[in-house]
Amino acid sequence: MSKFDVKERVDSILYNFYNILSDILFSFKRNIKKITKNNASFIIKEKNARCFIVGTGPSLNSVPDELLTQISKESSFGVNFLYKSEIFEKIKPNYYVLMDDYFWGEFRNVFSDVCNKYDSGGPIFITDYRAKDILSGDHVFIHAKNYPVNNVRLNLCGNSSALMNVVSYSIASAIFMGFKEIYLVGCDYNAFSTSGVGHCYDDEELKESGLNLAYFLKFYHITTEFHYLLAKEAKKKGVKIINLTEGSLLDAYPRSSYKDINW
Repeated sequence: MSKFDVKERVDSILYNFYNILSDILFSFKRNIKKITKNNASFIIKEKNARCFIVGTGPSLNSVPDELLTQISKESSFGVNFLYKSEIFEKIKPNYYVLMDDYFWGEFRNVFSDVCNKYDSGGPIFITDYRAKDILSGDHVFIHAKNYPVNNVRLNLCGNSSALMNVVSYSIASAIFMGFKEIYLVGCDYNAFSTSGVGHCYDDEELKESGLNLAYFLKFYHITTEFHYLLAKEAKKKGVKIINLTEGSLLDAYPRSSYKDINW
């Protein structure tokens, strides 16, 4: 057995203990349990429903208007700073996923910035329970403290899986809500080769992040493993996930062209 195998087994044991502890702690959090229990109200009843998850990769700027027009007519998920892009104006996603800590910290203004882009109301946010005090109305609030070892938890009413990547959270949310076809657009998955810089909007501020190659490779290794687990769970549930992003490095899901979709 190699040293890498030993480390992986030790990590697995430690994370399993961590998961047991996080479940025990969650069982005592009555207020948070009440908040996450409400997520069941967002489960859709439509059979064979489909949705589009729109990332923020630079490839999004090359997506043909034909596809953007179709997405605007469908259920869709936006993520992170998508609202800064011109593409956002063409699709106005129904759901908006913000899962990084700074969104209920120094960038808490993003919630209102997103809402201001809509003519009325705004989207349904999918975010951490810690952002509840920022928002009014009904939204999906997640308590994600479970570390995926051999599987991912897709029940957002409980202590769900911490997936690290916002697209992963979007996929997990879509499966939980009952979508049977999930299409990925603008999910280039290549920030490790661009030092994190490169989105469909101006991301000048990221050039001074100070994050190095080792950070990105480690982050992408972990999140890629989580995508593989998501793909496995989706297959069990009969959910089809298709990556429409041209040139994407994310290989957990089969690739296809939007022209092959039955509109």
